[in-house]
Order: sequence, then C-alpha cells, then structure tokens
Amino acid sequence: MPVFGRADVDALLAAAPVVPDLRPTPWELPEAELLQATFEVVEGPALDLTPPALHPSIPPYAAYSVTRFPDSPVGPFQLAQVRLVCRAGIRPRGFLLGAVCDSAEAAAALRRSWGYRVEVGEVELSARHDRVRGTARLGGRVVLDVTMEDGEPIGSGDLQLLDNLHLVRLGEDDTAGALIQVDPEYAIHRAERGRPRLPTFDGEAFGTGGRLQAHFPIVAFTCQADTDLPAVRFVLDPRRPAFEGTRRVEAA
Repeated sequence: MPVFGRADVDALLAAAPVVPDLRPTPWELPEAELLQATFEVVEGPALDLTPPALHPSIPPYAAYSVTRFPDSPVGPFQLAQVRLVCRAGIRPRGFLLGAVCDSAEAAAALRRSWGYRVEVGEVELSARHDRVRGTARLGGRVVLDVTMEDGEPIGSGDLQLLDNLHLVRLGEDDTAGALIQVDPEYAIHRAERGRPRLPTFDGEAFGTGGRLQAHFPIVAFTCQADTDLPAVRFVLDPRRPAFEGTRRVEAA
C-alpha cells in the first residue's frame, strides 16, 4: 500500500501565506549561486510534516539550501530554505517547510506571488578554498548553518534540482488551502559536489518544531546558474492524492 503524509492541513494553514493571484509576473534571476545539502531524516516525525496529498521519499530526506540572487526585479537578495523531499504522484518535489530572506521587499513578493513561507532575517553565502557555507539568522540568532566541504567539479547532469510545493491560502477567506507548484528552470554554468555538514538547524524557526530530525548526511552541491521564478502552472488539493487532486492553471 502507498504511504501518504499525515500532516494536519488545517493546523499548517494557520501560518500559510495568502496568494491572491496564481498568475504572477515571472522573474528572471541570472547568475544565482546555490548551496544545497541533503540529509536523511527520521521517518515518523517527517510524516507528520507531509500533507496527505504527498508520498514521503524512501528513505525520507530533507534539503537545506542557501541561494544568492545578485539580480532580480526587486534588487539582490539571499534566500535560505528548508524543504522535505517527497513525491507528488511519481515526481520528486521539495515541500517547503520554511525560509528566511534578507530583503523585506523580496520576501513580501515571494509570499504574495509564489506562496513562500518566509521570514525576513539575515542570510549569508560564503566560499573558501575548502568549503562553501550558508547561514541564516533571525533576530541575530543563527537558525541554519549548512556547509559543503571538499567540493569537486561535476557535470550539470549530476545535480538534482527540485521543484517546490508551497502550502497556501488562495485568498483571505480560503479555509481549504492549496499546494502550488513553483518550478524554476536552471541553466547551469558550473557545479561542485562535496560532503554536507549541518552544525545548526533550529526547527522552531522553520515551522517544524522538533519533528525534522536529520540523522544521516547524503550529499551537498553548489552551482552557479541562470534561473527564474515562473508563473504557477499546477495547483494540488493538499488533502487528496496528487494524481486525483492536481489541476493545471490556465494561462492568462
């Protein structure tokens, strides 16, 4: 029998962003720099974070990432994300648990147009000869510290770049909620793969409490890429299996 998530959607909707329009103006985001590290997580608590529309990955794992966007319609910004990797039908996706952005203007646009559950804080991505490190702070306190060590060059075909799923309310009066898919494209210029480390992760800051428990490192990578934030193409019912509850958003 397939396994589905068992998150309380009503409880998650209390902190979900409101997206009034599913046809945002796309953003072009050239020369982005991305660090992502993945770790296996404890299965039982992870299921409590996964909406019933989605299947957990086997084994369950999470992606911790920090990205620098040097050029956007609202100026440069950096974004830290924590996503639980799952499947919508057969397709792998990253269900966004929480994010931190260092630009108030960018954070407001990300919430309103693409449904990012994001707080404004401090985010930094830094590179040395032997490591790339990403950090996020809220109120001056480190809530995420993730590192790739001893990176080696790889081809772009070796990367797994995930589309996002965001739990949102489609208007102030929406009590049913929806999962919207955010699926950027990437033109990779260079990439490296190395060993992941996660010295600090504050689950409360990312809306997970103590339920996201990393216990085994998988892999880390960095890349530079031209990417985008596109118009929303798919919406899922968070309470029904994705193969039943997915609909396409018609273009304007």
